[in-house]
Amino acid sequence: MIGLTGAIGVGKSSVLAAFALRGYPVLSADAVVHDLYLRASVRDQLVAHFGGDVLGPDGEVDRPALARRCFGDGEALAWLEGLLHPLVFDQFGAWVEACANAQNPPAFVVYESPLLFEAGQTDRFDRVLVVTAPEATRRSRLEARGQLERAAEREARLWSTERREAAAHDLLDNSGTHEQLQEAVDGYIARYAEA
Repeated sequence: MIGLTGAIGVGKSSVLAAFALRGYPVLSADAVVHDLYLRASVRDQLVAHFGGDVLGPDGEVDRPALARRCFGDGEALAWLEGLLHPLVFDQFGAWVEACANAQNPPAFVVYESPLLFEAGQTDRFDRVLVVTAPEATRRSRLEARGQLERAAEREARLWSTERREAAAHDLLDNSGTHEQLQEAVDGYIARYAEA
């Protein structure tokens, strides 16, 4: 089981997609959280705690509004993580069990989370793979997505690049083309499959 993480803007989603392209089961913590926000029970707890301004006109959770409410407010963020993290780990556990009980269980599965180290969950994995990319590449990607301004605020609560890379089992560079990334993932798969 591989835990995949990395700094904001390194392209973790692209790496996850490259594993999926080769037929390996993948799961993104962000995708799980997105689904959790659609649950009435989660939505109701958010409204009870933060008020109705975290909902959009459609009555569903407005993720940008919730982010604005929580980032920069340590207590609010801690409450949100206290609500979501156990639910995310429950979903993760069910997914791992389903993969293991499949008719043809995969050689390994890949779970991506930006908070893998920060949430203290690395011991769940056989290997932790940290995706890397130069600062200039990361900034360019974030700028293209209109996320550069918000990234610094989010990164302040993450492990430093140096600490993350030192704690990883493996590093995977994602500064090149999509073809180069797929080659790097294929190489990683070959090394891991032989281990």
